[in-house]
Amino acid sequence: MQARTILQVVIFLAVLAALVYVVARVSTGWADWVVLGVIVLTVLGGARAVFYRRYPTRKRTFVRHSGPGPGER
Repeated sequence: MQARTILQVVIFLAVLAALVYVVARVSTGWADWVVLGVIVLTVLGGARAVFYRRYPTRKRTFVRHSGPGPGER
């Protein structure tokens, strides 16, 4: 793992722990925990949606044909 990724995980866990602490202190019922869960899942979904993969997961092959392409003579 890269050092940057480890740092992001540590920061995420710290924020999550702070949110759990705040919800535990002011929680009036199970609905507050549901709201926390929805917030956490939304953040994770947003992070996954904007994650930019720089490199393909597998090698791409390029094929060059010597003949004419489709629609060409």
